Amino acid sequence: MLYVNKGKTSLVVKLKKIVIKGLRGIRNDLALALDQKALLLYGDNGAGKSSITDAFEWFYSDKIGHLSSEEISPSKRGVEALKNIFLGAGEKGYIKIEFNDANLNSEKSIFQRKDNLQTESSNTSPSFQKYLADSQDENLIFRYRDLATFVTASKKEKLEELSKIIGFSDVTNTRALLKSAVNDLKKELKLINFDDRINMQQAHLIEQFGRNITSDVQFLQTIIELIAPLGLDVKLQSIDQLNALLEKIKKPDDTANIEAQTFYTGLLDFMSSLPATLGEITREYSAYRDKVLKLVADIEKLSKIILENLLAEGLKVLQSNAIEGEYCPLCLLAKNKKQLEAEIESRLAELNQYKSEKIAITRAKESLDKIVTETRRDIDAQLAKKYLKAEENKALRDKLENLRWGLDQYLVEIKKEISAGLLLKPTDALSVDLAEIEFVSAACKTHLQAIKSSRKDDLKFAVHSKIVLGRTAFSEIKKLKIEKEIIERQKTSLEIAYSEFVKKQKQGIETFLLHFSNEINNLYQFMNPGEEVEDIKLVSLEKDDELTGITIQYKFFKKDTSPPHRFLSESHLNCLGLAFFLTSMKAFNHTNGFVIIDDVISSFDTNHRMRFAHLLIEQFADYQFILLTHEKQWFDMASSIVKQKGWNVGQIKWSDEKGTYADEAPEDQKERIERKLRDADVSGLGNDIRKYLEHLLKEIAFNLKVAVEFRFNDANEDRMSYELLTRLKGRLNKQVNCKLKDSPVIDRLLGSMFIVNKDSHDSDFSPTVGDHRAFWEDVQALEMLTYCETCEKCIAEQYFDDVNKNIRCGCGRLSYPWRH
Repeated sequence: MLYVNKGKTSLVVKLKKIVIKGLRGIRNDLALALDQKALLLYGDNGAGKSSITDAFEWFYSDKIGHLSSEEISPSKRGVEALKNIFLGAGEKGYIKIEFNDANLNSEKSIFQRKDNLQTESSNTSPSFQKYLADSQDENLIFRYRDLATFVTASKKEKLEELSKIIGFSDVTNTRALLKSAVNDLKKELKLINFDDRINMQQAHLIEQFGRNITSDVQFLQTIIELIAPLGLDVKLQSIDQLNALLEKIKKPDDTANIEAQTFYTGLLDFMSSLPATLGEITREYSAYRDKVLKLVADIEKLSKIILENLLAEGLKVLQSNAIEGEYCPLCLLAKNKKQLEAEIESRLAELNQYKSEKIAITRAKESLDKIVTETRRDIDAQLAKKYLKAEENKALRDKLENLRWGLDQYLVEIKKEISAGLLLKPTDALSVDLAEIEFVSAACKTHLQAIKSSRKDDLKFAVHSKIVLGRTAFSEIKKLKIEKEIIERQKTSLEIAYSEFVKKQKQGIETFLLHFSNEINNLYQFMNPGEEVEDIKLVSLEKDDELTGITIQYKFFKKDTSPPHRFLSESHLNCLGLAFFLTSMKAFNHTNGFVIIDDVISSFDTNHRMRFAHLLIEQFADYQFILLTHEKQWFDMASSIVKQKGWNVGQIKWSDEKGTYADEAPEDQKERIERKLRDADVSGLGNDIRKYLEHLLKEIAFNLKVAVEFRFNDANEDRMSYELLTRLKGRLNKQVNCKLKDSPVIDRLLGSMFIVNKDSHDSDFSPTVGDHRAFWEDVQALEMLTYCETCEKCIAEQYFDDVNKNIRCGCGRLSYPWRH
């Protein structure tokens, strides 16, 4: 099975072995030999199954979600509850995983150092770090508590969860960015207030020329008519010739008056547009303050945002390579930098849910800062003009400086750090006094009237003044119209882009939801055949052209219904939750081919339990499941089903002495037996060989369908070697020309059983190491006859050759004549 990951094709990652020690309830080494096979693992409640899942979650995400509450874990990662309480001060707790790709093999450990819990990983290679990063977005663990989470979540929560899984949040962010750009341009059009400013300049034209002017030709014709009484010999063909005309008209003492007239007119225009701008500043500040107060009131959200800021800055420092050496620059303890970066990135991803609120506040802040700063800059531009520096205009200068000071108070509030908990002043405490604007406007009008009155009988000055002021107004109108057209063109282009993006986004999400829904419906129907719950669909919801949520619809007795928990039982809701998880796993797990499913079967009623086992082996045969359960009856039934599909089956137990432990794997037993034989150590050797033989015989009996007397529950697992050997011999005696039947190994084992039974029964007989070695050689001989070293499979009736009437191993290297 292959996956394509960022342009690289690799083998899907599967597990060969997991070893856990000193984590949660697991005190001593707990080894799970998987060899890339699925595993069905039974354990009573409290035996420590969830300790395996917790250790696994910590290995991949550096946290344990259900232990992350502040009451349990101040760090909000759950690691404080991870280390087994019986570990010595100098001992490490660890999880060691061997993969089908040896380059990924790693041990992650936790230990106490100077009253602090420390963690480290044995694999710090770039390829392993990349593997961990690629695994972050995959569904690797499914617990009982997760079953109905998605199904019963709110519409908005469903959208957020699905967006997180499929990476749809990136698309949503792009859409939000486009919409924000459109809104910014709309706001700019409103803020600049082009129409009012154009109308103001048109009013100046009417005041000077008695008419509105809309073209260069009309403007020139008006000027020609205006200068006609002066009897000037001038041919005016373009606006560029106006300067030469004005020089002919102007008198030496006109310059100061005309400049003053232009200044006061411009200042009056600025004052006329300022109230609208200040009103917008007030509205934006009020909205910004409301967002800040809402956030500050939620202490947990505020702390999350503060932490996000800290982690983001820390990540920048690490990535800048300003810190040399392998240590954490904050706590100064030894730490692999690459691992530390990966851990910080993981924690930042956790805090991403608070990012939208932070972004909304940041955008509001930036927008407010922009309008205040630009308005203040416009006031500075007025104050820089020479006429305001004159002593006679000191009152005007003071009023403008007061207005600037009022804007500065907004900037003080804007610069306050939210994380510092500083409260923003109420809006009415920052309102700029409009009386200052009225004073300046009235003063400008007074000055203009005074200039006009002083030269009321001077025709040339009147004409000159009208041309200068009219040209200024006409030029301003042309400039404003061009600016307005540019912004409106940009807005129109972005609106078209946004509309098309929304259309494509909607098509994309609908196509995805359709495919996703079909998968969920098929899995649900597999587990619930013939029931009146059909056509399950994920349906997107929109409001005001915005994607606001996702709901689940289905036909209940042929009638469209929503949401699921309106009519469905808990067991049916759990089936739906499982279908969603498996569909998500199938769609988005491209790196890993394994999944842990922790004790979900207890939430299913009897009708669905066996369907669940069949679902996994029939629909997901390529996946390596680690299926944990405390349901003994279901485990007994499911074991026979999954064994035929090559699954491993095991049990874990718990004791005061050992904590959580697993029945020892045959591979480990074999290694210990051979070590004792080499060392001539007979202590417990017979018992070890007996247990290994019992495991071997159970596998042979299962694969050859050896008939044994029915027994209930655990009694079936406690069968002795002698019984299994005699039943196997009886099965073989029915075969003709079968090398297995003709082999003397079974009779030798039957005749020598007293050697290995010595350790389990009171006896005066003391077998030597030679006796044990001879018996062990017979056990190995039986194993060689029935187990293939090439395919590592036992001869089995499932591999029966109908043509040649042979029973075989998986690859056919071992083959014997056989009849059913």
